[in-house]
Order: sequence, then C-alpha cells, then structure tokens
Amino acid sequence: MHREAQATSDSGNARQAVIARLEALYTVWAAEQAIEFVDQATPTERDWWSWGDLGAIRDRLAGVFGAAQVPGDAAVAIVMRQRPVMVGCELAVMATGRSALLLTPLAGDRSLAGEVESVRAAVLVAHTVEWARPGFSEAAAASGSLAIEVDDVGAVTIRHAVERLQPGPALDAAVTVLTSGTTGVPKRLPVAWETFNRLGGGPSGRPPRSGSGALILSLPLVTLGGLLSMARIVYLGRPMAMLERFDVHAWAALVKEHRPQVIGAPPPVVQMILDAEISADHFEGVSAYLTSSAAIPPETIRRFERRYGFPVLLGYGATEFLNSVSGWTQELWSTFGVAKIGSVGRALLGVGLRVIDPASGSELPAGDVGILEVDPPQRAGNLPLGWLRTADRARIDEDGFLWIVGRADDVIVRGGFKVDLAAIESALGSHPDVEQAAAVGLPDERLGQVPAAMVVLAADRSATERTLIDWLRDRLPPYAAPIVVRVVEAIPQTPTFKPHRAEIARQLSNDHE
Repeated sequence: MHREAQATSDSGNARQAVIARLEALYTVWAAEQAIEFVDQATPTERDWWSWGDLGAIRDRLAGVFGAAQVPGDAAVAIVMRQRPVMVGCELAVMATGRSALLLTPLAGDRSLAGEVESVRAAVLVAHTVEWARPGFSEAAAASGSLAIEVDDVGAVTIRHAVERLQPGPALDAAVTVLTSGTTGVPKRLPVAWETFNRLGGGPSGRPPRSGSGALILSLPLVTLGGLLSMARIVYLGRPMAMLERFDVHAWAALVKEHRPQVIGAPPPVVQMILDAEISADHFEGVSAYLTSSAAIPPETIRRFERRYGFPVLLGYGATEFLNSVSGWTQELWSTFGVAKIGSVGRALLGVGLRVIDPASGSELPAGDVGILEVDPPQRAGNLPLGWLRTADRARIDEDGFLWIVGRADDVIVRGGFKVDLAAIESALGSHPDVEQAAAVGLPDERLGQVPAAMVVLAADRSATERTLIDWLRDRLPPYAAPIVVRVVEAIPQTPTFKPHRAEIARQLSNDHE
C-alpha cells in the first residue's frame, strides 16, 4: 500500500512539473517562437506560432472543460493531424493536468470512425478536416464524448454536447504514443508524466529562444518521433519546424534554413535524398545523419557519405523503449565504420543487449544469430522491468556491435520448409527492373503459410509478374518461390515509411483466394 501511495505521489509531482513548465512558456515566454509551419501549397510562406498563441488554445479548451465539468483526471482523445493547432491542443490537455489520448488521422475513414466510437473518451478534439470526413461526425455522436472542433486559427466549437460525460479509459499518463503498426494494428502505449519530463530533459528546462535552430519534425505527431519532438520543444528551448506531410524537397529546404549540426529522419529518406539529387549546400554544417528502425543497404550508406561528406549513423530502437537503445558516435564511426558498416552500433549508456536461443532462452555467444532481448532504462506503458524480448533476429559481434538480421516473423514455414522473406526481397531487388520489393506470408489451409510479394518497377521498366516469378525460381529453392508477385505503383507504408506488412498481406490475399 505504501509503495502504491508513493507511486501516486510521484506521478502527481511529475504532472505538476509539466503543468508548471507549460504555464511558464505560455506567460513568461509568450512572445517566443514555438512552431514554424510550412504550408506546402505555398512553400515560400512561413507561419510562426508563438508560445502565447499556444497558450490561447489552452485557455479556450480549459474554458470548455470547466463549463462541462470535465474531471481533472479525464483522458481527452485528440485526432493528431499534422498542424500547429493540434500541437497546441495536445499541450493544452497536458497543461490542464489531463491525459492526451492520441488517434491517428492517417487511418482510413472507416477505421478512424470505428476508433472514435470505440474509445469513448470523456472529450474528443479534432481538426476541421476530420469533421468533413465520411462517417466522422456520426461516430463522434455515437461515442458519447463531448466533441470539439478546432480550426487552423485555434477557434474552438462544440460539435456534440452531452448531458453526461463518458467515464473514458483510465489513463494516469501525460500522453499516449502509437507503435508503427508494421505487422498489424498499431498499439497505443501510455507515457508517464515523469517519463515525458525525462524525455525532454525537464522538469525546469531552458528558456526558449526565438531564432535558435528549430527541431525539424520528420515523423507524424502520433509516433515516437512526434512525442520526442514535443517533449524537446517544451524543455530544450528550441522551436519546432513541421510540414503537414513529408516531402523530401520541403524537408531539405527546412534543413537548409535552420542549419542543424545533426539531422535525422526515417531510414528510407536516405535513398529519397539520393534519388531526388538534393544539392550538398542544403546540408552545410551537418556532421551526421542519425536514424533507426530499419536497415539501409551498406552501398546506399557509402553513396550518401561520398556525395554529402558526412556519415549515416544507424541505431536500433522501438516505441516500447521510447528511444534508441543502440547507436554510433562519430568517434566510433571513425574507428570502426568501414569494417562495421550495416551494424546499428553498440548499446547506449544504461542499456542491456543480448541475443538468446528462442527455444532454450539461454544467451548465445558472440556472432551467433538468435532473438534480441533488451533491458532499456525506460519503457512505455506497463512493461515489466528486466529483459524484454523483441521480434528481431540479431547477432552481437566480438566487439559489441549489434547487427539486425531480420524479424522473427520474416521466416515462415511452407509445408515444413522454412522460407526467409528477406531472401525473397533481396532476390527481387537484384532484378534490374525492380525498384522496391516487399514479401509477406499468407495463410494456406494445406501448407500453413505461403510467400507472396509486391514490387514497384523502376521508371520505364516493363518486367511482368510472370518474368519476376521465373527470376526468383532461378535463384531460390522451389518452396521459396512466391505464389504471386503483384506489380504496384506504390507499396503500402506505415507512417515511418516502412512496408505495412499487414496491409500488403490483406491486399495480396485476394490474389490467393
């Protein structure tokens, strides 16, 4: 009982620290810049929001919450469209001591409507764009939530009033964050108040300074990258620059404008930069490109460094760990980079890494491939202390460098034979007509699972599904040949630009029926 009381007290203290920091930003530093927004319809225009502008949103929402007698510990659902006003809404909810439960606007209309109705939060906040989406208003009404519309200037309108507020989900947290959803439905993980403070470097933070180099947001606000950026603008004293949707040219223009020493974006952006032939002057003063969450071919890393003069430093992390758990320093890269290219670096300070045999659970010696386990210093949700098993196959070499070999679910069993989906993707990628490939396993009544693939062809190339299957049969065992290879214009992606394997499997399953 004493331990529970202490935890409650610690949570309350951390909540008050967040509230106090935001109050200071809204009042003491109201004139300082908080967010730069680039309207991609008119990319030369810049829309700056001050901390006072964001404080006005807090005041309006707090007024609505007070009039409706929204409990102080209620969770407020927010559809986090990539607009400054929605950043203001998320911070406003935390500034009133309530928990921000984030929903993604990237979901399809039907999926978002279902999420809104099922969450049944005490309050729902959404941008004007969402209210125009098919089925959204009806779902909001059916949810029983006090439903609020906000527009791009921060005006607040009650769309659905209620006589009695929903109790909503119990959530003693500052905010939630969504996992990538690569292999299924994204999970929503709560982030404790104390953890939010720690992610930003709080609780007191630095004084904000207009004109200091902005943090450039390259990921959706509902993701871990969005959460980290949010915590950092609250505590680090730097504003944030954001786009409504990622575009490599617009992103590079922000890098050129703000001149950061280190840049970061999802791994696929490295290839996007090369393909777009972004000029080197955009990266003047940059010393490193930090990234994690997916592999990058070593030759791509070499090409990037030759063209731009600074390294791509790969790390490894997961939303559950709330940050990277391995990575490179520039000193490590200078010493080992050529020999270890493709590795995701060494364990970061305070992180435990080990590779285990999935059957016995015993730790494997250096160089052996097994399942990666991580003991991180921080974790989202209610994850237990100690070692956490990942879904990644990996090895740790004799120098302590971590190598991700693939996902455990990238190996399927077809009629008793193991099929490595990564090997299928690699073989497809070696075809001169193929620009991108993704392989998945589909359920099969007779064989258990069978492989299938999607490919995007390079410009002006004409390979057919038949010729691609024949290509694979010449390079893979017969049982590894996909039952279907579909040529598409674009492979479905998650918000972090990784192949959305659940959606790929759903689409390809129609070809297998």
